[in-house]
Amino acid sequence: MLYVRFLAAFVVYTVIDVGWNVSPIAVGMYESLYEASGNDALLDQFGRKMDTWGIEQGLALLVFLGLIALGNSYLAIEPALKENSLIRAMKNSFVLGCAAYATYIVPIFLILKTWPTILVPIDILIGGLLSLITSTVVTYVVLRRRKKAEGTA
Repeated sequence: MLYVRFLAAFVVYTVIDVGWNVSPIAVGMYESLYEASGNDALLDQFGRKMDTWGIEQGLALLVFLGLIALGNSYLAIEPALKENSLIRAMKNSFVLGCAAYATYIVPIFLILKTWPTILVPIDILIGGLLSLITSTVVTYVVLRRRKKAEGTA
């Protein structure tokens, strides 16, 4: 069952992360912030469009998604299931997501002088929310199934 929960976390995270990144809200927000900061030219020069990705970029994305799913499983979902506590999953996963996203956005902010300051807390919060949703959904489903199984036993 541990592998099933890991796979569920991988799928849920992937769906919501991709959904967020292609949503008109996210695309519009990032475009306007990059343009206002002068980073739109920088991103045009250094940015890599998804349709130009090779095997290396695909593997890097899979590693990221696998690690974030593993982190959610190991640090949020499993401890929450041991305690029968959805709140534990929510707290742990939010902290994990914030920390994971802070590890990339803060160095970018420090290196690129025109990086939009407002993106630092926004991206950290987004990371927290994506992990929160992932672990909450998986933990909720497992706890609900357990409760149902106990009721029929």
